[in-house]
Amino acid sequence: MKKSLRAIIPLLTSMLLIMPGSYGMDEETARTISDLKGQVQALMDEVKKLQSQVAGTKPSTPTAQPGSPTPAGSVGNPNEAMRPLMEQPMQGTTETAPTKIQEGAGNLPMLDVSDKGLIFRSKDNRNTVRLGGLLQVDDREFVDASTSQESKFLIRRARPYASGYFYDDWNYRFAPEFALSAPNSTSYNTTIADAFINYKPLEDIQVEAGKYKPPVALEQLADDAYIPFNERALSSNLSPARDIGVMVHGKTFGDKLSWAAMVGAGARNNTLNTGLDYDTGPDGYFRLFAQPFLGEKEMPEELEGLRLGVGGSISWASQSSAGTSLLFQNYSTDGGNTFFNFPNGLNTQGEHWRISPQLYYTCGPFGALGEFIAEKQGVNTSGLGSGGGFTNYETTAWNVTLNYVLTGEDAGLNGVVPKEAVDFKNGGWGAWEMAIRYDGISVGANAFRPVNQGGLGVSAIDNATDVNGFSWALNWYINRIMKLGVTVEYNAFTGGGGANTVVENNELGFLTRLQLKY
Repeated sequence: MKKSLRAIIPLLTSMLLIMPGSYGMDEETARTISDLKGQVQALMDEVKKLQSQVAGTKPSTPTAQPGSPTPAGSVGNPNEAMRPLMEQPMQGTTETAPTKIQEGAGNLPMLDVSDKGLIFRSKDNRNTVRLGGLLQVDDREFVDASTSQESKFLIRRARPYASGYFYDDWNYRFAPEFALSAPNSTSYNTTIADAFINYKPLEDIQVEAGKYKPPVALEQLADDAYIPFNERALSSNLSPARDIGVMVHGKTFGDKLSWAAMVGAGARNNTLNTGLDYDTGPDGYFRLFAQPFLGEKEMPEELEGLRLGVGGSISWASQSSAGTSLLFQNYSTDGGNTFFNFPNGLNTQGEHWRISPQLYYTCGPFGALGEFIAEKQGVNTSGLGSGGGFTNYETTAWNVTLNYVLTGEDAGLNGVVPKEAVDFKNGGWGAWEMAIRYDGISVGANAFRPVNQGGLGVSAIDNATDVNGFSWALNWYINRIMKLGVTVEYNAFTGGGGANTVVENNELGFLTRLQLKY
């Protein structure tokens, strides 16, 4: 095209030069030639204009500015922009983002260093490695703390990772952890947070293997960096944070339904330091999570953000020689204080199940999450004293969370992307979010009965039977990478009251976090 235009212009110029007024001609001929010159000159002007347009045209892909409305799951969606490779579950599902979103649009550089991470791409963009990390520095301060160990500075998470995809259809993520494996850990640990490969030739049917978040609880599936409070709710005490196994999952019916079924080694609740097979027998996990009004033009637009789901697990546990501390995770508040300890000598045996109905709703800057979870565990108490044997215990918990992004950005379980980063010189103030939460947990009465009466023999003086909590949080998203947040939490304990125990007084804590997610 450009070569053709360059050939036309000299030709037209020559025609004008060949038509000087030095040749003899009558008046009519001169007028005709003059008109022709004008037409040729106008044509040349159009050709030059067209040539300029062709030379200045470059292929482009529309991009959305942070905070602008874009279809869910599209390239440039602000809720996806924080994680360009989307190797973590999206919006509380078990799915990673479609390959087309991960690849991006246009000719991307083979080496890209930006606020989205350090990214290496193959020339054909079918293979990618992203290097990044998560660092959370916390301060926990409590009023009327029973022990001096409750208020402290700590590194809550220190998690470098490598993630990406290869041959388009294979996702992977490897992330070690060098800090706390659980909210109530008392020492730093080195363990594996994530190590998995996910194969997805189709979005409807995918296969994932390794160590990752099992498909049970909604809040547990949310990214650790994007929850609005310092820690998850009391309901997280009843759901596993990680397990190792194989999962079949996918999104179908036009992305309206996310489904998952997994077989895992069996895992303690609410800790990363798990996933080893202790010969208790495998756990079967399942989850359905639906967004029924997605894309339904006949329905009010406000209903599109409604999501409903149910998750759970079931297994028949065998007795193990691993020991109580490796089979059971003590319950703790979001301030990391343990309020229920499982007795030493307790073992697994018999049916073990969880069930968790859940609801999630977003509409612009507003978000709401509701979750209930019940767990029943068959155990053997022979190691606790005379009269022990097969029995079980049951615990229930719940969580209702409301959050609102004060600066107008979209709320979501994929994090808040500020419309503009903090820039005091030019008036940029980042994004601000406020959240409130009501949660609770109730330990079944059988846990506190004497062992010879079929119970676990747990002390009702040193341990709480029930906890009801209220939390308030304010988060400042300084830019895509940095976040500063404060959580004020109050937990009221029922039962307990033993001197120098966590449950001696109700818990009032101020939890502050500085977070870097790269």
